Amino acid sequence: MEKIGLKYGLLTAAGLMAYFLLMKLLGLVHIVELRFLNGVIMAVGIVFALKAYKKFAQGQVAYFKGLGTGLITAVVATVLFASFMVIYVKTAGEAMIEMLSAERYFGERVESTPGVVIFSVLMLEGIISGFMICFIAMQWFKQRQHKFPGAP
Repeated sequence: MEKIGLKYGLLTAAGLMAYFLLMKLLGLVHIVELRFLNGVIMAVGIVFALKAYKKFAQGQVAYFKGLGTGLITAVVATVLFASFMVIYVKTAGEAMIEMLSAERYFGERVESTPGVVIFSVLMLEGIISGFMICFIAMQWFKQRQHKFPGAP
């Protein structure tokens, strides 16, 4: 369970980093709405992790073990991506802190370090969305057969 979560967490973090760098290259980082696709990348990573766990468990997905696998994936991906963003902001992107502050994620202008700003926004966003995605995905994966009640 932990190895699968770690593996897919690393892959998901790589996907999130690649997506950010692509958005930076295209000059679209300032469009906050495009961060919605981070959730899509997270969902893909979690679903692949749960599929791998299902294969490893020979089709028998215990609910809490599957939920744990998905949560490990989400936490690893979020922590790595947030760390990447802190390094990015400290080396190349103070403008991102200005953008986040301008969007009033922290109320009126808050004077804080880039690490606090990035970690608080990304950690909250990533962990909460990862948990919700994992919970929703487990509703599918917990069932042995996907049939409607009363269907032949």
